[in-house]
Amino acid sequence: MVVLTLVAQKNGETVYFDEPIPQVHFMKLLSCSLYNSWDTLKNEGSVGLVDQKLNPSGAISKLPAGHYDLVILAKKIPELFSKYSYNGLETETNTPLGQLVIRNFGAKQISLDQDLAKLFRTVQKLPLITAIKRVITTTAYFIHCDLIDGNNNLFNGKKSKLLAKFDVVGKPYEKVRYDTSLQFSFRDCSTDSHVNSITLSVRDQDGELFDFKGMPIEFELELI
Repeated sequence: MVVLTLVAQKNGETVYFDEPIPQVHFMKLLSCSLYNSWDTLKNEGSVGLVDQKLNPSGAISKLPAGHYDLVILAKKIPELFSKYSYNGLETETNTPLGQLVIRNFGAKQISLDQDLAKLFRTVQKLPLITAIKRVITTTAYFIHCDLIDGNNNLFNGKKSKLLAKFDVVGKPYEKVRYDTSLQFSFRDCSTDSHVNSITLSVRDQDGELFDFKGMPIEFELELI
């Protein structure tokens, strides 16, 4: 049995050993330390004003990618069109209709791009009153490792290099430590007689890498 502590400066980078370690048959993640970092809006979003004939008015505002909760969005949304002197938008949080309500009293309709509509879980052309229950945010981290035997490791019925999964705790950009030693069993590995390197990555439910903004990620592994 070998216990390894690895520190990666970039998510998904390969760590090379000074000396090869013996063949790995089984692996378990004992702990993981990282700085919570995720964007509820992964790509820059755009919001446009549409007239009564559904023609674009030319008034388009951009919302940069980043982490937005409902309170921040309630403040941002009316500001998006202030430069166009469009003051027909009001927002309210924590109402019986939803956690965020957007009311449009103006003469134009609000049009969202696909990224913002997905974030709000609503249609792209907003009605006069839009009730948003919640925004889609990260709920879990999925740890993948290249040494895992994908043929003998299934996740959701598919072959996978998944080593561990844990629910997100803490606030955005807060350093957290996840102790997983009691949650997960050993995973089958497939390696040569000696192992020269290892690649660990933290992904979302769609398999996309998280961007931890250059902050280190520490993994503690038990190998057999």
